[in-house]
Amino acid sequence: MENDGRAATDLDAIAEARAAIVRRSRTPGWYFWFVGVLVALFVLTIGLGTGSWWYLPAIAVVLVAEGIIIGAHRRVTGASVPVRAWPAWLGIWSAILAAAPVLTAVALHFLGAPAWSIVVLAIVGGIVAGVGSVMLNRRWEASRIQT
Repeated sequence: MENDGRAATDLDAIAEARAAIVRRSRTPGWYFWFVGVLVALFVLTIGLGTGSWWYLPAIAVVLVAEGIIIGAHRRVTGASVPVRAWPAWLGIWSAILAAAPVLTAVALHFLGAPAWSIVVLAIVGGIVAGVGSVMLNRRWEASRIQT
């Protein structure tokens, strides 16, 4: 009986340590705003800029900005989980949140859609990517604490 009490105490200590690690490595809220803005800028670049002189420099700026944001996230949290360590569901949904508006922008561009529709797509895609990232992150954090 005494061992059962000790085991429960040890398990509680492990659970608390795991929760502390998740709290320490929690993604700051500003990161999700930047994810949304960068997705929106990428959609605008793809949808409005394909074939223009500023297309490649604009894509380079968006990709460099994403690298800067990821680096800032690592400095703030002191940790980073490599993509290969993500659960499959997180990787799939993250790819959908990023790829769906970009691929839609490609389709709209080549179908000759009006510029306003691409701007609307960029705004909606950015908001969905930012909010969706928050929701995915919260679910993933919860699963890391419970495991």
